[in-house]
Amino acid sequence: MAACGTAATAWRTSHHHARLQRASCGAAITHSLTGHTRILSADPGSLACFIRAARECRPASIAITEMGVDSGTDYVFVITPAKPPCQVTEQRQDYSANFGGSHGAVSTVPCRRVAVTPGGVTLSCRGQTILLPARVS
Repeated sequence: MAACGTAATAWRTSHHHARLQRASCGAAITHSLTGHTRILSADPGSLACFIRAARECRPASIAITEMGVDSGTDYVFVITPAKPPCQVTEQRQDYSANFGGSHGAVSTVPCRRVAVTPGGVTLSCRGQTILLPARVS
């Protein structure tokens, strides 16, 4: 594991060339994964599955694709029950559709569960706020 970060914040990141794990709740697609994420499409029940698991701190995961024109990033957010606080991990892998397609290394960082509301799950990962909304926009 390599330590990454700034003087104010430190993240523990691991990198490997495997594929992302399969998401138990299903998958969703967005153009931008931020504090104001808008989901373009999602597997039926996937968003509700992940939000319910986050609220109850039950094991679950959801795959989110942040899609660009010919490249993007695949994420899997994984909830692992533990003594408070509930643990959430972000797995991330960049991809490109150019020249036959390619995938980058998988990186994994811990996240902090900020809030679980009827509107979605808010996480803090890599020093950024991420909303995983409850509905397709």
